[in-house]
Amino acid sequence: MKLVKKESLYTITDLTADKIIRMTDDQLETYQEALTNAVNLFPVQRERLADSLKKMEYAPVLQWLKSMRNTLNAIHADTLVKQCDKQLDQFSDIENIRHDRFKTFIEFIMGTLSMLYKDIQSVLDEVHAEEPEKVEENLARKIRKQLTTISELNEIALERLKDDQIKGYLQNLVAFVEECPARIDGLKGAFKMKNYASVMRWLGVIEASLANIHADNLTEECRRQININNEYSNIRHEKLELFINYFLTSLGQLCADISSLKLGNA
Repeated sequence: MKLVKKESLYTITDLTADKIIRMTDDQLETYQEALTNAVNLFPVQRERLADSLKKMEYAPVLQWLKSMRNTLNAIHADTLVKQCDKQLDQFSDIENIRHDRFKTFIEFIMGTLSMLYKDIQSVLDEVHAEEPEKVEENLARKIRKQLTTISELNEIALERLKDDQIKGYLQNLVAFVEECPARIDGLKGAFKMKNYASVMRWLGVIEASLANIHADNLTEECRRQININNEYSNIRHEKLELFINYFLTSLGQLCADISSLKLGNA
């Protein structure tokens, strides 16, 4: 891999130059991958956050803002990380959020991030333009390396995949992302109507799809909710709602992480 020049990164004011200066070549390679992932992930993060803000669904907005904050932390955009932390603390009381003030900050941070990622993409484009033709990498090794950036996937299970199983696994990931929106809508609709039998059926469908891609922690959480809510007459709607909101946000972030890797083109 041809590495990005540190000097090119110094021109991007939102990145912490002191940390970049001290990087070894191995660290710079990992950092370059983090920059690439951040650029690829941002359009999905921005779209999902804007949609939730428009609906005044503040809990998902804060979840996406946390996701963006973690991405910024990975690329050492420390000043922006501090700004996000400050706002996340100020807006932690969802019930008392002032929409206009919240919206103003979101518009500011989105504009700032758009310029930051545009600058990063320009630097990355320069690197790729200078790269000589590459020898074809081992596909299985390349894919595994990409997948380890997605924390919800079980790294041990992925390592156990044989090379000839990787293609099938990628197809499962693509299918998961394509089918997830319809399943999310089905789960939302069933819960809104308090049709708990349908809610549990949708959770069962989603559980199976999560297990199929080795998203084991989410699979277990889903299975646990199905087991503890098997008596529909005893379901506490508010308690189940907390899980559904958390679960749907987690699914959205997982789909965004998978989409950012552009595995369909691998």
